[in-house]
Amino acid sequence: MPRFVEDIANLRMADAEEAGGKGANMGEMVAAGLPVPLGFVVLRDSYLAAMRDAGVADELNAAHRDAMLSVADQDRFTEMCEKMQALVLKAGMSDDVRERILSSYRTMGSNVIVAVRSSATGEDGADASFAGMNSTFTNISGEDELIDAVQRCWASLFGARVVAYRASRGFTADPAMAVVVQQMIASERSGVAFTADPTTDATDRVVVEGAFGQGEVVVSGSVEPDTYVVSKETGEIISRRIGFKQFKIVRGADGSDQNIDLSPAEAEAQVLNDDEVRTIADIAVRSERHSGCPQDTEWAIAGGKTYIVQTRPITTLHRVGKPVPETHEVLLQGLPAVPGEASGVVRVLADVKDGARLQDGEVLVAQMTNPDWLPTMRRASALVTDSGGMTCHAAIVAREL
Repeated sequence: MPRFVEDIANLRMADAEEAGGKGANMGEMVAAGLPVPLGFVVLRDSYLAAMRDAGVADELNAAHRDAMLSVADQDRFTEMCEKMQALVLKAGMSDDVRERILSSYRTMGSNVIVAVRSSATGEDGADASFAGMNSTFTNISGEDELIDAVQRCWASLFGARVVAYRASRGFTADPAMAVVVQQMIASERSGVAFTADPTTDATDRVVVEGAFGQGEVVVSGSVEPDTYVVSKETGEIISRRIGFKQFKIVRGADGSDQNIDLSPAEAEAQVLNDDEVRTIADIAVRSERHSGCPQDTEWAIAGGKTYIVQTRPITTLHRVGKPVPETHEVLLQGLPAVPGEASGVVRVLADVKDGARLQDGEVLVAQMTNPDWLPTMRRASALVTDSGGMTCHAAIVAREL
């Protein structure tokens, strides 16, 4: 009988084909003794069984292969992706799969609030991060909401940005999706920690970025986070840069995500004290030691406890950048996300829908970007944004191009 669901604590990297990279990585963090929220993984077999039972598996795989060859034809490509997503949502799931998922959910308590995250085959690997590509749903409560979120995670496997990214990375296998379900941390502060500096590739330090509320504001690049650089050897905080965090996301009274505007004083307040920075850096380094390679981790603080909610290998180390000449007048400074230099005609775009206006080799300037910008970013010689940090999803994906 297929394993449709498995407790996170029982998973290891050997299970990545069934649990996806995210699920397997989190199992390894439990094995390392790191503070991981309770949860389980809806395994790949659940998705495959649902599509097979609905009679759409072959149609989906054929349409996906077609779409991978049609990325350049934006209208046709978008139409095909929407069709595939509709097929997945219409397929639903069998009573057996549904009951296995709900049985695992009930062991966590009564209507526990959870985060539901995609964990696709090949996602969160050493060669392709899929950062921010597939869907995540937070503050999910109740059995109906959970089942709906799992199905929407499955459907995100065929989102336009996901298929375009898969094509850009040379993936050819038929895709499949596992889903991670974890107890939702009511984050007071959250963010990302890299166990290597993404701007220099230096592996002797940890870069911690953080903001108030849920971590979506950091990984989406919606705010300018605080940035702390910590020495791995001594724990010394080498540098700190306090960002302007104009809003935070919290769970609202109705259970949905709510944006809360911050006053100027709150927006400019430091997110972490020195001890908290060192604690986060230590957890990130422990994840690196256990995994054997530099890690991109996501963390959250609630009730005085620090949790690790996600980890994956850093995919963009060991690049060689050209030295940047220092003889010219500096007109603008910012936080770099990648070493090197680039030049080109500047193209300012207000919305991802304007992407067709960018010509090959131009410098893309936008208020912020997310993975939906991938087809446009692939044509740009450089990317400049007004918000976001060096560890946000768009920065990770841009470094992979």
